[in-house]
Amino acid sequence: MCIYVVNIFGAVLLAVVAAGNVWRFQRRNIDDAALMLMLILGFVNCVVDPLVFTAEGQSGSLAYYFNVYGNGWLYASNMACSFLWFVFLTQHICGGVSKIHKNILKTAAAIGLVGILVNFFYPFIFVIDGKNQYDRLWGYWIYTVIDYGVTLDSVVIYFWRRLRNRLLTFFPIWVYLFPLMIGTFAQTFIYGISTISAGLAIAIAGIFSSLQNELIFRDRLTGLYNRAYLDYYLRTFSRRHRGAVLTGLMLDLNSFKKINDSFGHSIGDRALINMADILRKSARSLGVVIRYAGDEFIVLLNTQDSAEVDRHIQAIYSNLTRFNRSSKEPYQLSTSIGKGVLDLKTDSLDDFINKIDHEMYENKKAYYAANTDNDRRHR
Repeated sequence: MCIYVVNIFGAVLLAVVAAGNVWRFQRRNIDDAALMLMLILGFVNCVVDPLVFTAEGQSGSLAYYFNVYGNGWLYASNMACSFLWFVFLTQHICGGVSKIHKNILKTAAAIGLVGILVNFFYPFIFVIDGKNQYDRLWGYWIYTVIDYGVTLDSVVIYFWRRLRNRLLTFFPIWVYLFPLMIGTFAQTFIYGISTISAGLAIAIAGIFSSLQNELIFRDRLTGLYNRAYLDYYLRTFSRRHRGAVLTGLMLDLNSFKKINDSFGHSIGDRALINMADILRKSARSLGVVIRYAGDEFIVLLNTQDSAEVDRHIQAIYSNLTRFNRSSKEPYQLSTSIGKGVLDLKTDSLDDFINKIDHEMYENKKAYYAANTDNDRRHR
């Protein structure tokens, strides 16, 4: 009876969360997509789990196959949620990870999926005996290592980001980790109970609850931080790290008005979203990306090393070039960049903004001088 109660609770909880976050289904951000897919998988798990429990021990081929494939689904879905959590967290706090890192994770996911398929023919993860009873085999621990390994990977990235950036976002990873760890440990070491699906449901609900705290500081369209966060960040950073020096970049999309006039504002919104993704990917763990106003963005880099700043700027240009070559959008993205150093002990925010704004417009003048077909009226 307890299995039915906890899974019904989890399913209802996630249904309520989904109803209150329908707007997230309409967004095209990678982190929102990963989160919503986690929610869907978590809900399905809370439905499948008690059905598998009901089928166990029952006679007949239907109950047997439901037991086999239902348990296979739960293994695959729980593993998928671990990877989706990693995608969500890394995309949310630092715009993703390196290509090599992604390929390693994709390889681990592929091995895990192939293993589940193989298990249907040559059981090594779990077996359903002649009495239609589920039993773990040695391969169960492989999937435990994969799930915990991916989760541990996300925790390491979280704290590395915190160390590099000094001031992290509001998102607390423990609201996800604690309920999931409790549910997983309980089911792993107390054989016969089923708490992973319910623990995952509570963890996902905790993520959504925590994200509400960020809404006041998030730009609704791009998912980046907004101007209010810029004030909060600098005020809090200067209080915690007196005398620290940051480097700021101000960016403005070239010919953005032309994109809106030629293709419409919905395409213009897509251009802003794509630019935001490029900046997050370029900043990684070193910077905070902010949508300042309209098509203007600010990137705060936790460094005053000019060589490192130049590498970051080059990364932005390289990612823009890569986007323009591969994208099927009807426009080409281009940006002007101004940079400046902010000494939190001596500089005011207004002086800093004016400095990088001036540098950005000087860069924009050079762009239009070299690209005479892009009239200033369309900037």
